[in-house]
Amino acid sequence: MTTRRVWCKAGLGWMAGLGLARPAHATPLRAVGSQFARIFEGAEGQAPKGLAVDLLGMLFGDNVRCEWLPWPRAQLMLEQGEADILIGPYRTPEREARMLFSVRSFYSDAMVWYARRGEEARWTGEFGELAQAPVAAVRGWAYGSRFERMKTGMNQLTWVQSVDAGLQMLMKRRIELFAANDRNCQPVLQRLSLADAVARCSPPLDVLHGHMAFARSAGGEALSQRYDQAFEQWLRTGSAIELYRRWGVERPSTPS
Repeated sequence: MTTRRVWCKAGLGWMAGLGLARPAHATPLRAVGSQFARIFEGAEGQAPKGLAVDLLGMLFGDNVRCEWLPWPRAQLMLEQGEADILIGPYRTPEREARMLFSVRSFYSDAMVWYARRGEEARWTGEFGELAQAPVAAVRGWAYGSRFERMKTGMNQLTWVQSVDAGLQMLMKRRIELFAANDRNCQPVLQRLSLADAVARCSPPLDVLHGHMAFARSAGGEALSQRYDQAFEQWLRTGSAIELYRRWGVERPSTPS
């Protein structure tokens, strides 16, 4: 499979980058990520765009380049020191052993089951009831500690490669429930004309928080500290309010 590598300089275009975390004469930073709706969006032959691209541009000015990659490859590049920043991972104990996380998250997601409309009652909040139910989740995603504890008891759990694949399996009745989140699911439901055919179940599986991640190295630790300081400073500005409003993502609470 050919890896898609499309680079762009991070920045807003309509608003000059503040360069809050950029030291003088710094080597350009390499930020990698995958398809997170509204956070980091890419496609063949197109430069990545999204909240994270603009956010990094505000913090680092023109000193950072963003690259769209498949999610497993993006994580591996950070761990191997080929990238400086991994965009958007949820913080989990397993990942904390492999990478450093920003102190503050920059977005949050409620992880939920999706069902065919009218069949939402298949999820009552009890994982034990799913032991023999055909369900699916996206390979490589984090779904929270409760899901991690219970997944071995779901005997018909299928791992899919994408949200598209999971929703299509749901509509073909190959599964009864599909685990994802609204931010990633809603654009796909609209594109596939399934918004009226699929509904989210409650209660959520968990609420997870997306961070910037950095390599577990001396350089990665220094960069994470630069990012944390700059992000806290930027979050107090009017440009932060405008940027989150522009991308339709809820802004983290302002530091006290």
